[in-house]
Amino acid sequence: MNISMGITNVMGPIEQMALTSHPVKGLYFVVTGAPQSLMVGVISYAGKLRVALMVEKDFIDPQKLKSHVEHAFDLIFKAACSSETPPLAN
Repeated sequence: MNISMGITNVMGPIEQMALTSHPVKGLYFVVTGAPQSLMVGVISYAGKLRVALMVEKDFIDPQKLKSHVEHAFDLIFKAACSSETPPLAN
């Protein structure tokens, strides 16, 4: 069975981890080997949200996808930090 897109969401550790006394700066999670053309992995780590994208070769331009995702997160962040209440949809 082929699936076009998969999204995972994992709650990670609240406190920073260490491996052999070396602090882990970041942690990402994606499912590999699955038959998806686009895989999105979302994990929280030490109070920070991490998003990883994995794209099938020649499926989509990875730089363009990254740019669009960053723009979308910027819009979401600005809307979340805004003191204005958005109008309700009818």
